[in-house]
Amino acid sequence: MAGDGSRHSGGRRPATALRPGHLTGLSGPGGSGGAARPTGYQATNAYTRIIVDEALRREISVEITDPGRGGLVLRYGGRAVRSYESLSELTSAVAFRICDDKRLTREVLERAGIPVPPGRTATGDERDLAFLAEHGELVVKPAQGEGGEGVTVGVTTAEELGVARELAQQCSTDVLLERFCAGDDLRVVVIGGEVVAASVRRPATVVGDGRSTIGELIEGRSRVRAQETGGASRIPLDETTRWVVEKAGRRLGDVLDDGAELRVRRTANLHTGGTIHDVTGQLHPALAHGAVAVAAAIDIPVVGVDLAIEALDRPEFVVIEANEQPGLANHEPQPTAERFIDLLFPETADGRR
Repeated sequence: MAGDGSRHSGGRRPATALRPGHLTGLSGPGGSGGAARPTGYQATNAYTRIIVDEALRREISVEITDPGRGGLVLRYGGRAVRSYESLSELTSAVAFRICDDKRLTREVLERAGIPVPPGRTATGDERDLAFLAEHGELVVKPAQGEGGEGVTVGVTTAEELGVARELAQQCSTDVLLERFCAGDDLRVVVIGGEVVAASVRRPATVVGDGRSTIGELIEGRSRVRAQETGGASRIPLDETTRWVVEKAGRRLGDVLDDGAELRVRRTANLHTGGTIHDVTGQLHPALAHGAVAVAAAIDIPVVGVDLAIEALDRPEFVVIEANEQPGLANHEPQPTAERFIDLLFPETADGRR
């Protein structure tokens, strides 16, 4: 339910699960047979490198203007295109703003007849409590934010609602309340009006060994995730994690039975220890059609559409949000970088589809 990548404004943290090969780069000085790697390559992250590597394979000139934020200028055939990771100049300022403000996203999609959860902008008064009473369980999130920061899932009491609003307001002045929708968290990447990749994202989970406390299991699992992702994914031992554990009737000091599983985060954001699982070939056609419809309604060429779904083989869904800068490195073996470069420089795409 959160975005990923790192915005050109500098505020977005990576929220992705990465393979070690992405973090070390490809073999050879030219990134798998292309031109020599440009200055600043080693200072970039995996989300930038996957784009650079694909461009170099096609002999597209690459200038890295901002290694920390993934700023690139790609040149081919006398034409130059700027991008920050997967956010290129082909995305309009209007489309960016629609994705950036979750209230605008909802309004645009509702007008297009695309299902979204019931929701409202928090007002901090009895109307919020009435909305909670009507729907029973809420998601509270900043109207503007990324990476799952400030998001609370599973709010069921007035006290929890107050705490969740305050947490969200640390990230954004305006706060959005939405009905909680049970089911899987599905990210669908749409590029050029076509579904390129889809992945189910699952929250951080620990498995008991009959000896270690839940806190120790979290720390151990966090170390493993950090090693697997080059430090991009960790499970924070913060108030949110404690709250999720306590909502499950546990304490961090409790010993979890051998083989018992416990979700320790409610959101599936990968920078907080979530995992991602490719399901591109398993999508029900209605889910793929819904994601493409979202891209068309926003009029955006590259987008990560987050859906809450009942099951991969069922057509029911609601749209949670749309991310204007999806992390392309998260979806191997799907050809996300290839399709992105196809979009920017279609003249180089011959024979690649």
